[in-house]
Amino acid sequence: MLSHSNKPNLLFIFADQWRRSALGCQNEDPVYTPHMDAFAARGLRFNNAVSTFPLCSPHRASLLTGKHPLSTGVFTNCKPCCEAHLRDDEICISDVCASEGYETAYIGKWHLAIPESRYEKEPLSGARNWDAYTPPGKGRHGFQFWHSYGAWDAHLAPHYWEDTPVQLKPGKWSPEHETDVLLDWLEKREGDVPFCAFVSWNPPHSPYDQVPQKYLDLYPEDIPLRANVQTGDIRCHTYEPKPYDETGLKEITRQYYAAVSGLDDNFGRILQKLDELQLAENTIVVLTADHGDMLGSHKLITKHVWYEESAGIPLIMAGPGIPEGKVTDTVIGSPDMMPTLLSMMGLPIPETVEGDDMSTAVYSGETDEEKLCYLCACPGRDVFQDAFRKAGEDILAFGWRAVRSTRYTYVAEVGYEVTPHLSRLLYDLQEDPLQLSPKVVTDPYADPLTARMEEKLKNWLIKQNDGFIRHLK
Repeated sequence: MLSHSNKPNLLFIFADQWRRSALGCQNEDPVYTPHMDAFAARGLRFNNAVSTFPLCSPHRASLLTGKHPLSTGVFTNCKPCCEAHLRDDEICISDVCASEGYETAYIGKWHLAIPESRYEKEPLSGARNWDAYTPPGKGRHGFQFWHSYGAWDAHLAPHYWEDTPVQLKPGKWSPEHETDVLLDWLEKREGDVPFCAFVSWNPPHSPYDQVPQKYLDLYPEDIPLRANVQTGDIRCHTYEPKPYDETGLKEITRQYYAAVSGLDDNFGRILQKLDELQLAENTIVVLTADHGDMLGSHKLITKHVWYEESAGIPLIMAGPGIPEGKVTDTVIGSPDMMPTLLSMMGLPIPETVEGDDMSTAVYSGETDEEKLCYLCACPGRDVFQDAFRKAGEDILAFGWRAVRSTRYTYVAEVGYEVTPHLSRLLYDLQEDPLQLSPKVVTDPYADPLTARMEEKLKNWLIKQNDGFIRHLK
């Protein structure tokens, strides 16, 4: 065990449904993020960070455990219709940090517990729908300070729980309040004890209109849309379509960007506090997200699909030993975060981890061309699950699976119908960054590139004991 004086702190900040392109220094979406851009200039920015299961709960379980989502059993969001949740016996990064003498804190959205409404109509905590109070104990996975909630999208009127089922209602925009709580915690904590703090901001997650006016005022109403946006019946990947005209899409896009600028404003407050408390030099700061948002691209909205707007997430790291002002094309995914950070902190990596320790790539700032990530999505709605069970099928055999390299995304999809139909697609992200012209692959072994991708995907599915393998045999 390292002495306290040699242990770096970890401050991990992640937003919900924030896509990689909605970051000013990415030079894609016209979004205003001056504090984040300045942070990137003194840290390492990843061009190819991906959410390996672009949905809230699966990514979060993978992020904390270093395991692939199907290994954690969190293959869909934690919601009243199923038992998917982060099990108490999983070993999380916070468990390791707590056992190594770190002071730990979790602030913001958790979304890893079974909603209380599954068992009680009116629980004492007041939790409703997908929400849940997580009491002190193993379910908090080593996080000692707790100011959190399960899943509740009231950004302008949030609530939280600490160590009792009494709801705390600050009456502030949730990212502003959560930043307040973090800054207060940093000021009051013991100075000679290293810390591990996670802050989970819910915006820019929908509902998009719940954002303070001062951030909306930064953007014109006639905001430009991405070139791959289509109007008409816009749908979630597995949900019913909703009609959007160009005006409607511009409105939610403007609101989305405004929320990101609000996050930037609060991120600037955090950086300032780290400087004031002389913590910046020995703190690994990570800024990222759990997945992105389509916002009309490819006639889709929200997440749960392989396109870069959904799977591509921002990732910037800065701190001791991390190169300044560098950009890397190394692919890094959800299960790689935990082992990479533990290695950077000089802490032990549990044997349960399935992701890769990418600390060497972080410290060098160079691109690892050989690194691959495996992406997936399964059915998430109970209506689909019921249909599959009635048909005697394994629900994990539906949806899509993909391999992501620095340049290519290779997708195998069977959709969400009870009778699946396999399609294979290859996207060249260098030549076709908007993913408008995929190559339809009828015989993956006719080309060395697709043959390699197919074999990599098959091997991963076999290793994961994933029922999807039946479609590739």
